[in-house]
Parts: sequence; C-alpha cells; structure tokens
Amino acid sequence: MAQFDEVYTKVCEMLCDAKDLEMTDLRPDMPLYLLKLDSLDYVELMVLAKKEFAVTLDAEMFTRHPNMTLSELCQHLSEKSQ
Repeated sequence: MAQFDEVYTKVCEMLCDAKDLEMTDLRPDMPLYLLKLDSLDYVELMVLAKKEFAVTLDAEMFTRHPNMTLSELCQHLSEKSQ
C-alpha cells in the first residue's frame, strides 16, 4: 500500500508538469475542476495510477465525483494501491 504522501507527491508532480504549475500552486483541498484538466490530463492521471500504484481508475469516477479534491483522489489511490 502506497503512503498518502508518496501518492500526493507523484500526482502533484504530474499535474504540475501537465499544467505548467508550481507545487505551491496546489493544495490538498483543491477541487480537481479548478485545475481545468482536459481529457488528456485525466488519461495521464489514469496511466499514472496504473503504472505507479497498480490502481485502475475509470473516467466515470471523475464524472461521478465532479467536486473531487486532490486529497480525495490521492487518498483513493493510497487505499487501493497494493
């Protein structure tokens, strides 16, 4: 099981690269929709989850939870990782 801090760091690094942000621009309580992610960004998140944490995310998870925060996503990945 991956630790939350490790998951949070990797997800933030991916988002910073994708959106040309600094780590200080992100907060755990920030809803993902505020990052203005496009479909490719979500695909990259799904690939990262599978590759780094062996967790399969589906696109429906993001549409079912439109107000999901960065912390909630990372907590989900942390709990589901092997």
